[in-house]
Amino acid sequence: MKYRYVLFDLDGTLLDTNELIIRSFEYTLEKFYPGRYTRTDILPLMGQPLIQQMEFYAGEDAARLENHVQQMVDTYREYNIAMHDQYVALFPHVSEVLAALHAEGVRLAVVTSKMRKTAQMGLDLFLLTPFFEAIVAVEDTEKHKPDPEPLLLAMDKLGAERERTIMVGDSPYDLLGAKAAEIASCGVAWSLRGREALAELKPDYIIDDMRELLSIVRG
Repeated sequence: MKYRYVLFDLDGTLLDTNELIIRSFEYTLEKFYPGRYTRTDILPLMGQPLIQQMEFYAGEDAARLENHVQQMVDTYREYNIAMHDQYVALFPHVSEVLAALHAEGVRLAVVTSKMRKTAQMGLDLFLLTPFFEAIVAVEDTEKHKPDPEPLLLAMDKLGAERERTIMVGDSPYDLLGAKAAEIASCGVAWSLRGREALAELKPDYIIDDMRELLSIVRG
C-alpha cells in the first residue's frame, strides 16, 4: 500500500449535499436579505465554516446587530436538518470503495467543516460510519481548512505517518490544507468548482471516478 491513511472531506466528496447546502443558504438568505443573494453568490464560499460564510453575507450587520450572525446560522441549521434526508445523496461508488479500503486495512477518517451532528447524520444515513476510525468536525479545532489543524488532528487520531497519508476533497480548502499539512492531496472532479479550478492548485492527483482512488492508494 502506498497510502495507509486516507482523510476524506464529506460534503461534495463522499456525500452529494450540494443541493441541500444551496437550498439551506437560499432559504436563510431570503429570510434575512430578501432578493439580495442568488446561487452564484453561494458557490464560491462553499467549504468554509458556516459562521464565516454568514459573517460574509451579513456584511456590516455582523458587527451592528447583536446575535445576528448566530440567528442566521441557527436558521440555516434548522432548515438543513429538517430537509437533510430529502436532499442528500451518495456519490457513485463511494460505499464500495470505502468498503474495499477498509477491508484492506487502510485507516480512514473524515475531516469536515460541518458540525459533528450533521456530519454523523449523513454517514449514518448511508451506513458509512463503520468504515471510519475518526471524525474531525468543525467544533473539534480552533482553526479550519485550509489551515492544517483539522487534518493534523485526524492524523494524530489515526497515528498516521505524513508520507503515507492522503487527503481527498472537492474544495480548494481541502487541497490547500493537505499542502499545509505536508501530505498528498487528491481532488475529485465532480466538485461544483470543476476540474480546472482544482487543477490550478496542483494536487498530486485528480480523479473522475471514486474507484480510481483504489489504484492510487494501493500504489
